[in-house]
Amino acid sequence: MIGMREDAVKVFFLGVEVYAFGLYVALGLTLGLTVLALLMRKEKWRDGTAALTGVLAMGLGFMVSRLFFGLMDESLGRIMPLWAMLRVNTGGYSMIGALLGACMGGILAARLMKKSPARLLDLLAPALLLFVACERLGEGYIEDFGVSRTLTDSLLEGTFLTVQNGYGWRLATYHLESFTALVLSLVLLWDLTRSRRQGDTFVLFLLLYGASQVLMESLRYDQHMTVKAFVKLQQIMDMMLLGAGVILLAVRRWKTKRGLALTAVIVLAASVGIGVAIEFMIDRTKISHYILYLCFLIDMAVPVWLGLRLRKEG
Repeated sequence: MIGMREDAVKVFFLGVEVYAFGLYVALGLTLGLTVLALLMRKEKWRDGTAALTGVLAMGLGFMVSRLFFGLMDESLGRIMPLWAMLRVNTGGYSMIGALLGACMGGILAARLMKKSPARLLDLLAPALLLFVACERLGEGYIEDFGVSRTLTDSLLEGTFLTVQNGYGWRLATYHLESFTALVLSLVLLWDLTRSRRQGDTFVLFLLLYGASQVLMESLRYDQHMTVKAFVKLQQIMDMMLLGAGVILLAVRRWKTKRGLALTAVIVLAASVGIGVAIEFMIDRTKISHYILYLCFLIDMAVPVWLGLRLRKEG
């Protein structure tokens, strides 16, 4: 029997001692799978589809999450060897890997059940965000994880948005990420009630989650999946989610709205460059972080807005 890690925070749940982080992950999975099952039941999907989707999404999500971390995190100074990746009790996972793996599982389930993969991803997207909302809260039980740089002013000190360590007050980014994921899940659930083309709700997920998480990863300063102390790999992949949504919509509307589609692609490329510049400025200039992050927010909002316009035209 594998013993519990002494350095991990534990709580008692129904009389059993469990990892606090693991409990929030389990709660997130339960909530997400419940919502997915209810959505499929509402649309009268074939019995067993929700269960199959859940098994494949969790299985592939777990494997891809661990694989991404093992290949991309440099906390060991090198790529994690295969034998170390298999020691899953040591921890180390990638959220973007978990989401991509879950989507792969959803597509596979749709193929096996002879249903539309695009529609299944529509239903899966809000369920994934509910999982994210719970998992982020669990990150608060991991020391110095999911937090920002040391704050340089006292505006938020002592509030529920900050935590204190030996170096000062830091922003509890995991609270912001959890709240954002919850709000986005509600937005996607509302979008499912509208008359949409199959796959459009999932595209909305790519736009909104990708853009918001680029900002959140910028706020995080826990060195998770960071190369050379600057390049945040998950932030790059989150930008790729946003880019995939914009490019997909641009290609779809190229013949009917070529001007708008071309503008969206150009703005997307410019947003990448501006975002990189802002990231450099955050650590290398004395410009107020409030001003820089306001600019960053606008930088991410413009391609999202253009993507939403392209989506609406459809």
